[in-house]
Amino acid sequence: MGTLVLDDAVRWVRRQVEEGPLPVAVFGVATSAGTQHVKAFTGSDPRTAQVDDHYALFSVSKPLSGIVIARSVERGELSLRASLASAFPDAPPANEPWRAGIRLEHLLSHTAGLADPPLDDPRPLDEALDRARPDFAPGTMTRYSNIAFHGAARILSAVTGRTLQDEVEGLSAGLTFDPAADPHEVFGQADVGLDYAAMARHRHPAAGVNGTAAGLLEVGGSLLRALGGARGEVLHRETLRGMLEPRTIGLPEPVPGDPRRDFGLTWNIRQASTALLHRNAFGHEGWSGSQWWLYPELDLCFVLLTNLLDVRRVGVDPDELNNAVVAAS
Repeated sequence: MGTLVLDDAVRWVRRQVEEGPLPVAVFGVATSAGTQHVKAFTGSDPRTAQVDDHYALFSVSKPLSGIVIARSVERGELSLRASLASAFPDAPPANEPWRAGIRLEHLLSHTAGLADPPLDDPRPLDEALDRARPDFAPGTMTRYSNIAFHGAARILSAVTGRTLQDEVEGLSAGLTFDPAADPHEVFGQADVGLDYAAMARHRHPAAGVNGTAAGLLEVGGSLLRALGGARGEVLHRETLRGMLEPRTIGLPEPVPGDPRRDFGLTWNIRQASTALLHRNAFGHEGWSGSQWWLYPELDLCFVLLTNLLDVRRVGVDPDELNNAVVAAS
């Protein structure tokens, strides 16, 4: 690709931080050749931003968890048809027969139907998963679910003997579930009713990763190289393509007013977005405002790390940044 001209994108981030509501941010861009740009911005956060700081990724954790599970699938260790019952090997099947109908593919595509406890629920994740019940037949509807990812993590561990957390941390030195990484303070907790410290203790597969821009750009660059046919990357090209096959388009949603989001396996795909000029994108955003998006046709990946919960609530529209980054190519 040609030279990236990121002036508009950088201006957008600077405006949101120095004049707007974002306390702090790191913005970075990569191609298949590696990282092309990283810059930190400091606003109202009393901690000065550095480009190598960790941030709480919240739901940007989901595709990272998806990558390591898909890697186990491509190795032949695990099947997408593995049932949630396999996550409870010591439980008699007759106790919860519905678990056999929820497959790994449902857990990773928000079609399992499991009722979701709050992220800061004081119960251990194992207990919350044990008590979760489906509200609809798996695969017939779509509803965003966090606890489903713990079910997927339990299946991975039961089959392979490895933990999802260790596997994700193995993707890059810039990714960790350890609070000792000292991520930037998460602002806006009282406004949305979240106890972040309680959530962080869970090391939640759906929301618990602390990441750096370099860590996400490293993984993003590897995925772009894989799509270009390179071998030895974090995923094989066909595995990633399989993850990006739409699995929720056309399915009804049971929650009125829930924003429409379409998914493959863990990836948010943007084919039906009305806010993007170029829709062939996949990635995820986090509740903290963080963004990780890849545009394979443009050989482009970008990251925005920040720390204000529910940024759209205060007028920040990250789709504006998506469009500015695309235009930079």
